[in-house]
Amino acid sequence: MMVLCHKEAILREWYSVKGETVKMFDLAEWKDEKEFIPLTNLSLYDRRTDMEGVVLRAVTVKDLSTSTQFAGNYVATMYGKVLEELTHSLNFTLKMISQMDEHGVWNSQTRTWSGVMGEIVSGRADFAIADMSMTSLRVRYVDFTLPLIISRTSLYIKEPKICGVKWLGYFQTFNSRTWVTIITLIAIAPFLLSFMKMYRESRNIMDLISENLLCIWGIFCQQALIEFPKSSSLRIAYFTIFLTAVLISAHYSAALVSFLTSCIRVLPFQTIDEFIDDGTYKLIVPRGSSDYDIVSFQAKQQSSKWFFSVKLMKLMKDESELPRNLIDGFTQVCNERKVAYMVLSSLKKSVEMKIPCKISSISTERIDNLGMILSKGNPYTNVINYHLQKFFVNGIMTRLRDTKFLAQSNEGKTYKPVRIINIAPILAFLCGGIIISIAVLLLEKILYRSRTKKLRVSYPSKKDILFIKKYNY
Repeated sequence: MMVLCHKEAILREWYSVKGETVKMFDLAEWKDEKEFIPLTNLSLYDRRTDMEGVVLRAVTVKDLSTSTQFAGNYVATMYGKVLEELTHSLNFTLKMISQMDEHGVWNSQTRTWSGVMGEIVSGRADFAIADMSMTSLRVRYVDFTLPLIISRTSLYIKEPKICGVKWLGYFQTFNSRTWVTIITLIAIAPFLLSFMKMYRESRNIMDLISENLLCIWGIFCQQALIEFPKSSSLRIAYFTIFLTAVLISAHYSAALVSFLTSCIRVLPFQTIDEFIDDGTYKLIVPRGSSDYDIVSFQAKQQSSKWFFSVKLMKLMKDESELPRNLIDGFTQVCNERKVAYMVLSSLKKSVEMKIPCKISSISTERIDNLGMILSKGNPYTNVINYHLQKFFVNGIMTRLRDTKFLAQSNEGKTYKPVRIINIAPILAFLCGGIIISIAVLLLEKILYRSRTKKLRVSYPSKKDILFIKKYNY
């Protein structure tokens, strides 16, 4: 409350932190019975920075450590750093009373919460140190801090072992504009050379164009000229074309090798809609998480508005088979066939070094906000949020987010050999060229033999000529 005592000119703020003692703060002074003169420019929670060592009962999830010495979990270490800053700035302490297996889901039959949410809603705890997703249902029962992490939800599957064959890789090294420029250059150059030779050689223009076209095509295929021209203008023209062809070939070769030898995994689906249409993968989410709560709640509505959630629920494993922690979920993905794990990207990052296999991700376009929670109507929610906001403004939160908490691997980078499937397009072009060459050769042989037979029929043989000369026919 604000108090102005009798016969005093000072307006004071009276408040109590723990309800045991009353603290007073001078706000303004009454001057000349006309107006109040402010005695401070501090805001409400700048004046109340001391929580006098209040002890808040805290609850957490078992797989989220709040120790700042635990350097293997990005989310856990970040939460631990934030709590260190808060407890130091506001002078309060946390007393851990329990660790729960899950974050908590809503039971519509008993109308109760499980996990961390159950501890807070029931009044057994005041503060939850957990990466809690902000949902409209949870906001009705608890107070949220400002979001500490904003992350996108992704679908994770085991990385396919087979790489995609890039049959169009030869053409994808250059973009369409570059290809058009090269083709235009090859098409125009013969006409320009023919125009330059017309004044020096008295030949048919079509013969000159066809000859120069073969020469230009040979130059771009790294072949030499049969005869280098004597004219200086033609020499300069050919040298420029040779130099252009060499530069294009060098760039093309480097880009082609890099493009064809890089392994691009072929995923069975690219979007969450394709995942549902595929229908061969089982879906898992962390047990007791907001993802399961939202999907199951919307699926129970059985309305066209939530038809997407109904489809997801049909693909989801039974609740008893869902992973209890992040590592269990990724272990299922690695050990079982056709299992997809839907979880936040930031949580995946927090255990990245412990995932037992390589995984691929598909974005679901869903963004989630992660924060900590307090009991509904908690008197310390606003002051904690105010100081969290100050952390965002003064850069402390950015520093905590950017700090590399993930353990670095000491293993050197290894290079894998190129598999035969990666050069399948090259082998296909080579085999195709050999087959076409053999077919053309056989066709030329057949045509040559048929033409030779006709010539033998048309002209007399050597014996006939000798016979004619002998008898003077």
